[in-house]
Amino acid sequence: MPSEDRYSTIHVKQSFPPVGSEPVIGLILTSNDYITELELHRMLRDGSIALSSTRIKHEEPSSPDEAIEVLRRHVFEIAQAGELFDPPGAVNVFAYACTSGSAIISQEKLESELQQTRPGSSLTSPMTGALRAFEKLGIKRVAMLTPYIEEEVAVVADCIENHGFKVCASASFNLISETGIAAVSPESILEAGRSFKKSDAEALFISCTLLRTSSVIDRLEACLGVPVITAHQAMLWDSLRLAGYKKPVVGHGQLLASPALR
Repeated sequence: MPSEDRYSTIHVKQSFPPVGSEPVIGLILTSNDYITELELHRMLRDGSIALSSTRIKHEEPSSPDEAIEVLRRHVFEIAQAGELFDPPGAVNVFAYACTSGSAIISQEKLESELQQTRPGSSLTSPMTGALRAFEKLGIKRVAMLTPYIEEEVAVVADCIENHGFKVCASASFNLISETGIAAVSPESILEAGRSFKKSDAEALFISCTLLRTSSVIDRLEACLGVPVITAHQAMLWDSLRLAGYKKPVVGHGQLLASPALR
């Protein structure tokens, strides 16, 4: 039996209008990716955009053939990942955060899978964002820096060229281990990126969402004199475009800094 001196609850009214709902970007991350959220939060400091994440299983590959097969299997988890965002309709823009996966699996297939559980939603990815960025910037010739083994380098290069762009130069850290990729320092990325200074490329594309690139984009653009497009940056740019966000995002390359490009 409650004591006689127990507190009573007062019902209060809201003094101000309710807070409007923020646009939400639903991130679909691989289970080994602890870099993407960190990098996106470093780039996007506006609290009016919410980033909400779920994960799909990704096995560490032990051979080149297995590395490609592991990526192909991602498509079977996209629909289930989208279904984890409740209530239905709360998230309308999704981002599948895997560059080589989105080079292997077509945009059409990824969207088709997602819309089984979240009809009417939009989906982007690092590869889709990069290809759209190349087109928006009028770029035809691309230099490419990746952390990948040769088989994955070829997959990304083929995807770029199959969409009408030319890969005119390429460099890679040649790593198969995702742990090793995530350990590559920004200064190593900066130094490798500077090696393209004499290239005739119209942009540099830095592939892979396990690379920490946010702090090097502006420095590389100043050095190379061309746009630098990275996996995280391109995916974020396209997500913001799909969400109708028009504010400049400064400090991470001209792609994000110019609202006119959205």
